[in-house]
Amino acid sequence: MSNTISEDEFIRTLVPLLDREIYVVSEDHVKFQSNDLNVMIHTWYEDGFYFGGSSERLSPPGSYLRANSLTPVKQWLAMRNFDLLRYCLGLEYFDIRFRELLIAPHWSHRRGTTDYSVELCHNDQPTGIIVGKSSDEATNLTWFLNHTPERLLEIAHIEDVEEACQALFGTTHIPFGEDDD
Repeated sequence: MSNTISEDEFIRTLVPLLDREIYVVSEDHVKFQSNDLNVMIHTWYEDGFYFGGSSERLSPPGSYLRANSLTPVKQWLAMRNFDLLRYCLGLEYFDIRFRELLIAPHWSHRRGTTDYSVELCHNDQPTGIIVGKSSDEATNLTWFLNHTPERLLEIAHIEDVEEACQALFGTTHIPFGEDDD
């Protein structure tokens, strides 16, 4: 098992399923094109933390997520690309990428490292996962954190939407927030 992002088995499995090429910036930084071909998705390690973020064209990446381990970043990659992955697999997609979900049961927030961030908490215990206060990640990611990255790939491959929803959300429908239902 590799300790570097560039050799991570999950990332090396996910990105080709999206019909994308992995660009290795360094052993601790990879990027690939998102569904918007002008936007690159990045995963990197810096100053003791793992990050997930994006950039447009040649700009440096901005982070959506900071974590103490690579696993939450891989779960974020699965979330961020879930609809694209289902599309590439020829399956009906959920249309959740730019929509707000309710926060998953047993998850909450507490003040993050800045006024604009929150730390995700599970059963009132801090996780070390920092996201933007008003971001989709603050709610949507909580559902994906309930599953291993590998299980998320399995769920994405489930053909029946209700069955896939049951596996991901524990219900046969998508738990959209008030503004998105």
